[in-house]
Amino acid sequence: MHETEVVGLNVQRRRRGWPTLDIGPFFMFFGIAGTDHGREARMERRFEQEYFSNAVTLHLASALSPGTYALHGLPEEANKRGWTVGPQGGNPTGHLSADGLDELRGWMRRTPSQRDRRVRPERMLPPA
Repeated sequence: MHETEVVGLNVQRRRRGWPTLDIGPFFMFFGIAGTDHGREARMERRFEQEYFSNAVTLHLASALSPGTYALHGLPEEANKRGWTVGPQGGNPTGHLSADGLDELRGWMRRTPSQRDRRVRPERMLPPA
């Protein structure tokens, strides 16, 4: 794909849902055993919501078509999880950790001689 310039970024804290209560220890205390089949998926989802708590939208000079992209030229930490463009197209949105956000903000405010903020979007294939 063609290169485009990052014009700006918008950051919002990701909304947290209600805390999930793990009642497994309660049942174990009373000797009731069982298998919690969805626990691993819940714990993974909870980790992602807490660790990648910043929803970041990059404003690009040219709009992208809907899909998931890797934006080559961004810092490595900011580009780990990919960027998603909604069904109408436009600007990519990603979820970053605090470290990834700091690295991206540092990349955005480089010295005037290093002001080239160009990225090359590359469509990512969905996981099989």
